[in-house]
Amino acid sequence: MSEVKVHVEDLDAFARRSLDMSRRLDRGEPKAQPAHISFETMEALLKVLTPGRWRLLRRLRADGPSSIRALSRALGRDYRGVHGDVMALIEAELVVRGEEGRVSVPWSRITAEMALDTAA
Repeated sequence: MSEVKVHVEDLDAFARRSLDMSRRLDRGEPKAQPAHISFETMEALLKVLTPGRWRLLRRLRADGPSSIRALSRALGRDYRGVHGDVMALIEAELVVRGEEGRVSVPWSRITAEMALDTAA
């Protein structure tokens, strides 16, 4: 299963996590861990993972690689809106575009971690 964890993380926490992973790799202790996608604020995370984009991710994962036009038809949405959502999800690395131009979700599991006490 390919998993990505989506969460809020400041630059210091990101650097600590990266350094810790580097040290484990240097010691020969590679431990399979999910990928991480970090956002600086909860507002930034929620701006990317809107309810409509979450539905898009689920549909795209269920249907497999698709053109944006076919995806917009499957969702019953306007092409321009779906295109904008796909571009935002590509930028966030939650969707990828293949060589043939079709888009897909490379993750079988997306875990969103949200803490109320995380500084904004």
